Amino acid sequence: MTHAEVISQIEATRVISILRGDLRDTGLDIAFALAEAGIRALEVSIVSPEYGTVIRSLADALGSRLAIGAGTVLTDEACREVADCGASFVVSPNCETTVIETTRRLGMASFPGALTPTEIVVADRSGADAIKIFPADLVGPRGLALLNGPFPNIRFIPTGGITLENCSMYSAAGAWAVGVGSELVHTSDCRNPDISALMERARGFLAPGARASLNA
Repeated sequence: MTHAEVISQIEATRVISILRGDLRDTGLDIAFALAEAGIRALEVSIVSPEYGTVIRSLADALGSRLAIGAGTVLTDEACREVADCGASFVVSPNCETTVIETTRRLGMASFPGALTPTEIVVADRSGADAIKIFPADLVGPRGLALLNGPFPNIRFIPTGGITLENCSMYSAAGAWAVGVGSELVHTSDCRNPDISALMERARGFLAPGARASLNA
């Protein structure tokens, strides 16, 4: 999936589902269920066992339908590895300029993490496509709204503590998209996914009320 297509896929729903855990036996089932429910972007954390194999399998099976990315990417070497596995975007918990630059040079979309105005500016000037505000719990919807004041043209992806109950508040505060982890894909889903319940939760995050006022 091209860089432009990744951005378009995320803008279609404004929700990035974060997968973390042992996904070797269940990753495809989870991904197909999320895609069927309407999710258009999946991030596989590279703290997951055999994450490269998981990313490759998801990209091969669903890469034309979903933007498949890698999360918790901290080094240039990891960037190159996930690119070889078929990842189309890279997410980090921190702002590391060399990782941003390598990500973009390899043709992937870059979503580094930041928490302060200084980190946001550094990430943006280094070529980030959007800024992951992490952990979002420390900023809250009010803090995100304040950040949008001096940075109205920067895309923000609050991540960490996003729930069905507060998703609309982050959206109304100016989030471009939200990153949702265990509130959508439970830890238990990695062992034995409840497909029906998983799809119901996904549809909840995609409902118009949960995504109110998301920025274009």
